[in-house]
Amino acid sequence: MPAKHVFTVAPGAPFLQSCVAALLDGRIVEGFSRRLGPLDMAQATIYVPTRRAARGLADVFAGALGRPACLLPKILPLGGLEETETSLLFEASELGSPLGGRQAASPIWRRLQLAVLVQGWARALRHAVVSVDRDGTIVTDESELCLVGTSAADAWHLAGQLADLIDELIVEGVAWEKLDPLVLPEFDRYWRITLDFLDIAMREWPGILARHNRVDAARRQQALVEAQIARLEPDRGPVVAIGSTGTNRATARLLAAIAAAPHGALVLPGLDLGLDDDAWARIGDGFADEPGFGHPQAALARLLPILGVKRGDVIEIGHPPPARAARDLLLSEALRPADTTEMWGAYRARAAGEIGPALEGVTLIEAADEREEALCLAIALREVLETPGATAALVTPARDLARRVAAELGRFGIEIDDSAGEPLSASPYGTLARLVALAAASRLAGADMVALLAHPLTSFGLPRAEVERLAPLFDIGLMRQGRALSSFATPMQAVAAGRRLAEDRFAHPALKRIAAEDWRKLEDLLARAQTALAALMRLEGTHGLCAWIDAHRFALDQATQARGEDAEAFDVLSNELNHCAKTSDLKFDAEAYALFIAQCMAETMLRSPKRMHPRLKIFGLLEARLMDADVMLLGGLDEAIWPPQAKGDAFLNRPMRAALGLTPPERKLGQTAHDFVMAMGHARVVMSRAGKRDGTPTVASRFVQRLAAVGGKEFDACRDRGKIYVALARAIDAPAAMPAAAKRPMPRPPVELRPSRLSVTRIEMLRRDPYAIYAEFILRLVELPAADQAEERRIMGSAIHEVLANFTTRFACGPLPPEAAAILADMMSAAFAQERDDPDFAIFQWPRIARAIRFYIDFE
Repeated sequence: MPAKHVFTVAPGAPFLQSCVAALLDGRIVEGFSRRLGPLDMAQATIYVPTRRAARGLADVFAGALGRPACLLPKILPLGGLEETETSLLFEASELGSPLGGRQAASPIWRRLQLAVLVQGWARALRHAVVSVDRDGTIVTDESELCLVGTSAADAWHLAGQLADLIDELIVEGVAWEKLDPLVLPEFDRYWRITLDFLDIAMREWPGILARHNRVDAARRQQALVEAQIARLEPDRGPVVAIGSTGTNRATARLLAAIAAAPHGALVLPGLDLGLDDDAWARIGDGFADEPGFGHPQAALARLLPILGVKRGDVIEIGHPPPARAARDLLLSEALRPADTTEMWGAYRARAAGEIGPALEGVTLIEAADEREEALCLAIALREVLETPGATAALVTPARDLARRVAAELGRFGIEIDDSAGEPLSASPYGTLARLVALAAASRLAGADMVALLAHPLTSFGLPRAEVERLAPLFDIGLMRQGRALSSFATPMQAVAAGRRLAEDRFAHPALKRIAAEDWRKLEDLLARAQTALAALMRLEGTHGLCAWIDAHRFALDQATQARGEDAEAFDVLSNELNHCAKTSDLKFDAEAYALFIAQCMAETMLRSPKRMHPRLKIFGLLEARLMDADVMLLGGLDEAIWPPQAKGDAFLNRPMRAALGLTPPERKLGQTAHDFVMAMGHARVVMSRAGKRDGTPTVASRFVQRLAAVGGKEFDACRDRGKIYVALARAIDAPAAMPAAAKRPMPRPPVELRPSRLSVTRIEMLRRDPYAIYAEFILRLVELPAADQAEERRIMGSAIHEVLANFTTRFACGPLPPEAAAILADMMSAAFAQERDDPDFAIFQWPRIARAIRFYIDFE
């Protein structure tokens, strides 16, 4: 292959601008600008990794051409099956009908079908696995049930992991038949269970696809790639691929075909041409084990042999300024293979005067926790807007951090464009859908009903202001009676029970303050809530997904009249689930359905219709590789976030993956390391990390640690610049003046307000905690009982003692009559008549009382 067909752009140079300039100058594809005029440039085809990169490249092209009208080259997003990449977009008319016209199976349909297989396997197994014989016979414990994959929610989760493994095997070109030889002496026999589980896909899955005339999306994508390779003919015009590292084998073959085409070229992102040959060789050798995959150049080192090009023959375009070139060299040294770090001393001696200037535009924010980190990043983004025309982008793999930053920017009235969007489950309608499903599954449990009534979209046909007024009264009057609302036959009974409690002289003051008219309105609100959720609550036991979806949509229509774009997205999702469920017999109970629909909504992303600020963006790692900004903010630089934690395969251990020819989990580390290096090439970079996340101490990213180790004292200046943002974040919420410290409370109420009588238990409380007596008797502050709290033992004991007192008074002298046990049981039943309507009390508490009656009579 001619070396002139493979190029690279160093991290310190603007990627898209460098590519467009080289294309128009004819340096990448000979005759590109001379052969193609203003109206026939569409003969060229350019592949980029993502759709956003495609839009960015179109904008750069339009600005560079400077013509009033022209046809741009055909720009197509090119990607693999990784989470961060998109699928191929080709013109079906040009590609014909690959795979006999079989369409790709939708992710939801495929996952439902696999979940049925998983659940069938688990039910066939029936009992917990104890061991596996050498011949593969599974020995089970008859006294223990198999709990893996038996529920619909568990089967759905395992089906997702199984689908990922199927895709990975297709992408890596591994045949299913290679799984059986893995039962070798070096593997524990217990792994035979995994192989039996995977045999589901080996035997059943291809037949299911064939019966429904469908194909795996990864398989279809491979066919499209092969068809696209066949289209690379000399008379079709120039074809260029830019920005891809070829992590997908099919994509790598397409890149190799493009680079070998007469009018084709390939532009690699950030190929390290300065790394010494010994370190580069160690990266290549590392493909036999895990550490080599964690290097930023690992993917490119794997791609170059496929291209048939040596690293020294790759041509560099778009040379960065001297300071950023020095930073590229610093990053190359800092992230070199671990067993070559003895070269750091020689580098520092050689480049002593270059490290400081290389780090001049770099800032490191070390926040106390994730909240402070998000506020620091928001302040840094807001600072960029002070410079006219300046742009900034936040790059982070942590979706929680991205959402926090977007929320903190709301302080300044700024809406930021997040390329990943937000999950449907976090939208107002999606949150309402989750709460409705949870409230129905828990049979109107206290916490779920309180959360549902507090949601701003919940109305049940009433004005929202009225629901907001009644919600706290509903909580106080109906949710804290010591029994569940679902135990009452009618709303009238629930309200009547609440009113009886309010009439008790020991009732809580807040309960006593509920007016008679409000009790009537609470009865109406409860009736409306029960009517709205009735369709869901009537589905007892297990039912098909279609029944749950229909009941859920009806309940949502009854719960709210507000509908926005998120409601339409839920309708689209539910329609697809309904359509896919028609060919699946997966059964759900109420709890499993609530978990299932929440997970489906969490995986459905929404693009916000709001008007976003044109100069601020939030990017994912892959698209940030090619996009340019004046200030690049890198958030979440902690271990297990950036880089991510290397997660083991759910089905195959490391030796099995190696025997199959699959890449180790450390592949993700190398990809994120490369993204980090590319993002660090911008003029100004703000890195951030948090000392704690979710209350747990964190460890700084290995990227930051290595950079600090090589940078030495010069790196301290990066930390000093970051302290400014931390100080601003801590000052923004600090009061203008610190108030004087409050004195120790010493309440001395007037004598006439002090209680004249206290029970024995309150005397003990007075000695131990006098402020509790002050709050209860002087301030009249009484703690509310917990929602859905079971009846207190003290109340039950008092009722039992009262019945026994009446019984002993009735039969004070002489022997007990033969029917004494029945009489005492009738007295107890009358005393607990209201409580026995509660199923929990009737099942668990009343049998104990009945046994106590028999013991008491026998004792007497």
